[in-house]
Amino acid sequence: MTAPHWPRPQWRDSGAQAFFLWFVFGDFAPDFRVDAARYRTRGTPAGVDVMRYTHESIRAWDGYPLGGTMGGLFHEENAALFARTGATRDCLLVRGEIADPADLDVLRDLVGTITALVDLGGDAVVDPQLLSLFDPAEWRARFFESDEFIPRNHVAILASDDNNAPGRRWIHTRGMRKFARPDIGIWNVPPEYAGHAGQLAQRFADFQALGGIVEEGREIVIEGLSSNMHAHRAGSLEDPAFNNVHLAIRWPD
Repeated sequence: MTAPHWPRPQWRDSGAQAFFLWFVFGDFAPDFRVDAARYRTRGTPAGVDVMRYTHESIRAWDGYPLGGTMGGLFHEENAALFARTGATRDCLLVRGEIADPADLDVLRDLVGTITALVDLGGDAVVDPQLLSLFDPAEWRARFFESDEFIPRNHVAILASDDNNAPGRRWIHTRGMRKFARPDIGIWNVPPEYAGHAGQLAQRFADFQALGGIVEEGREIVIEGLSSNMHAHRAGSLEDPAFNNVHLAIRWPD
């Protein structure tokens, strides 16, 4: 049996499902073929589908990624790319889920397939789990050019005001559902410790992406803090802040 290209050396079965979702907007030929060898893909696995729609037909969807809050975010970040994406004729939806995989070669396959779609007429890729809109060059550079799995490329680490703790920050991830793992939320973070909290979130994300499971109540020791922290599983897949369950961590006062 061939060794995986993208292994998960820490893997233990979580019993959860890895969930995948991308929108590829562009103008595509009626028929096209993906060169599997060129794009390092075995195709899409059972449980994941590529569906084609006219762009106009999906604008009224509740989950239309160029509308609502997400669309406003994309417009603010790159108005020109947002406008080009909105003017495209077609949308290819890559969506599905599989049982917690023992390696990440399925993700590698999907990255290759989406890169092929970009080269076959795609103008932009939306990853709702990362809250990100990529032009073709950005997609290739971040995900495809180096055939190496780099966890931070597939996970977003965000910082926001903590609405329950004035003057404090909320550090949180998005994207861990691709790995059948919870996202990470760290609340009550003093602004001067935001970088430390971001590094903590990154370490948990890396560990989980490579297959690790964070046990309930895991103690977190950081030198110089008044007390230790603990990670507790919380939330649900419908939680709009993560679109996933999460590990809840509270920074000490």
